[in-house]
Amino acid sequence: PSQAQLMAIAAVMTIRRVLCLSLHLLPFFLGVAPSLVGAWDVRLANGATESVGRLEVRYNGTWRGVCSDNFRSVDANVACTQLGYERGASLVQRQAQLFYGSSPDGVVIANFSCIGNETDLSYCPGSARSEWTTGRCADIAGVQCLLDQPQKPSTLRIRLSCPLRNAFNGSCKACPNQRSPAPKQICAAAQPAVEGIVQVFYGGQWGSVASKAWSMKDANVVCGELGYPLALGIPTLQELWPNFDGSACSASTGANGTAAPCDSVTVAENNQFREGLRSVYLQTVKCTGAETRLLDCYFSAIGPASNPSFTVATVRCGFQPPPACTNETVRLRGGAVPWTGRVEVKLNGQWGTVCDSGWDIRDATVVCRSLGYGSATAAIPSASYGRGVGPVQLTNAKCTGTEASLVMCTYQSGVVASSCGHSRDASVTCSTPSAACFKTGSRFITAPDANNLNQSTSFLQLNGPSGWGLICYTSVASAAVPAVACREARSSFAYSVQRGTASSYQGVRYVGAVSCQGNELSLAACTQRLFSISRCPDGDAVVTCTTGLPDLVPDITALLNSLLRYPYIDSLPLYTITCGLDGNCLASSAKKKSPIDYVRVLRFSTQVMNWGTYDFIPSLPPYQWTWHACHNHYHSIEALANYALYNASTGLKVAVGHKASFCLEDTVCSQDGVQQRYSCNLNTQGISPNCGDLYASHLDCQWIDVSDVFPGGYVLELLINPGNGTMESDYSNNAARCNVKITSSNYFTVSSCYLSDH
Repeated sequence: PSQAQLMAIAAVMTIRRVLCLSLHLLPFFLGVAPSLVGAWDVRLANGATESVGRLEVRYNGTWRGVCSDNFRSVDANVACTQLGYERGASLVQRQAQLFYGSSPDGVVIANFSCIGNETDLSYCPGSARSEWTTGRCADIAGVQCLLDQPQKPSTLRIRLSCPLRNAFNGSCKACPNQRSPAPKQICAAAQPAVEGIVQVFYGGQWGSVASKAWSMKDANVVCGELGYPLALGIPTLQELWPNFDGSACSASTGANGTAAPCDSVTVAENNQFREGLRSVYLQTVKCTGAETRLLDCYFSAIGPASNPSFTVATVRCGFQPPPACTNETVRLRGGAVPWTGRVEVKLNGQWGTVCDSGWDIRDATVVCRSLGYGSATAAIPSASYGRGVGPVQLTNAKCTGTEASLVMCTYQSGVVASSCGHSRDASVTCSTPSAACFKTGSRFITAPDANNLNQSTSFLQLNGPSGWGLICYTSVASAAVPAVACREARSSFAYSVQRGTASSYQGVRYVGAVSCQGNELSLAACTQRLFSISRCPDGDAVVTCTTGLPDLVPDITALLNSLLRYPYIDSLPLYTITCGLDGNCLASSAKKKSPIDYVRVLRFSTQVMNWGTYDFIPSLPPYQWTWHACHNHYHSIEALANYALYNASTGLKVAVGHKASFCLEDTVCSQDGVQQRYSCNLNTQGISPNCGDLYASHLDCQWIDVSDVFPGGYVLELLINPGNGTMESDYSNNAARCNVKITSSNYFTVSSCYLSDH
């Protein structure tokens, strides 16, 4: 080449070197490691569509999955943007290998730490190759990128539809097949509870869902949203409607010679239903299976569209025996209804709580479905249903949403979990089936109260022998009745029952007896012996409901320590504890003894904690408290606690005692900023949430009289709020028990103390 050509080539090479150098230096100005810019690609693998799947990156020439430990939604948005989905990601899945399989060439563990404005994962601050490691990782990240789809409404109601007149909640099943949402009633063989055609409410009308791409994942999401733990199948239209053939319905029999459902209603009604199938309102639905609502799934179009072939989506929902039926490992506590409350898990034989660190709707849904409910409607942090007791069993739960039990998810336990206090206990609210098949037992009406004309009052109505009527005050004899009424009518707790007079009410009233155990879901399930009456002589029942209550729990640590510190049985002359005799705190044999005779008492301390969300205060006003002349003080609650000693071998009760409250106050409070508010010195009595009242072992009646008890093994029981005389959010944790052994007339030993429900 000529000299001029050589000079031109040299100039071009120089320009190329400058450009390459500039491109190489550009990442340093962007704060990105140069070795990764454009060095690898991103893809989604094994998904049902191109927009969803296991996230993989090309690393050293091979495709490897990305560990989900440090992978965040902002990282997923950048990955989707890099793949051409400008709207980013709609979902990040943990344990994606359960949905899309494992990466054959291994996993990359990285911390991208994307800011969010990057267009490529390579530009994220944490993408430097030196910060990457490869190895074993329990969880692989899955990503669902947002597709171009119609604007979603803020809410989307769903139902199942069927041409039968006796359909409830759209079901093609008769009412007797509907199952109660009470956990104890779902421990039976798997069976359909509801089935029908899936419909959505949009634009003021109900419309069906197109069956194109409809799968069991979609069906599971629908069933979960309707309150059922799983989908049992996708029935055909012919299964739901045996004589349906797309033509007008006529009186005929089904293929098996039995009357077809079409025959149970009029021809006009069936034809109207058939015409409704000619249009669909939701098309090409694609769910991953981890969603809790159909609205969260992808769909290509919403709004009426022609459907001449009658291809509509259907589901068959039901129950199966959850693990909790045979080996309970998860339960809910502290909620007014069984499907909401604080999550407690059983690990290594001991019940404890779950820390809210990382707690999300997928974790909550696993809990709900394992208990026989539908998907979770809320994953709730911060001990919203009161604090639990015992250890914090696990934290940082990472569920995909499809596990059979919370303990099957990835989580951390041990020291990591125990560092999380009970102020961060996790809770859930679950969806439940429609109760349309069940008789409603109670409701509330608001009417002027003759006793207080300046305000309206909420009177309790009962669905009795003659229909709806007010119930008389004296017929609400126990705390269980208002508790069930508030649970049924308002999904809340009962706070109080008072007398009132609905002066303008002209309907029927009921007098008699209503007996409830307290765990019923409706007053219709309680025993009733009622008679109609025009006027209640003692007034109408006025029930006040509330969203929270106290939760009294005996402190087993304080109880155990008091027994260990003083393992002696005191022998006391009767004349020194006459107040104990006057307060019925001694054995019946003490009444036959002379003042110089001795009694033997086993002493211990009682510390009552309030782990609920509301103050615990005496139910009686101060002017109704009982004056105790011997002790020279008032008893605000005559039976705050009952004590009993049981023979460990036979279970027979051999000795009893009790404690009346004379000074309810915040003696101790949890060490996380809770302030003491109640003090006897201020003439206020009560126990604040997360505080406790201590009755030390040296006080009168802080004992059990064991004068008539022989040496041997026994169980000491301390029962708070006996008879459930005070409203609480949870009565199951009111009893503490200790294994004691009386070795002689003067000594005993104690081996352990525990709550009865732990």
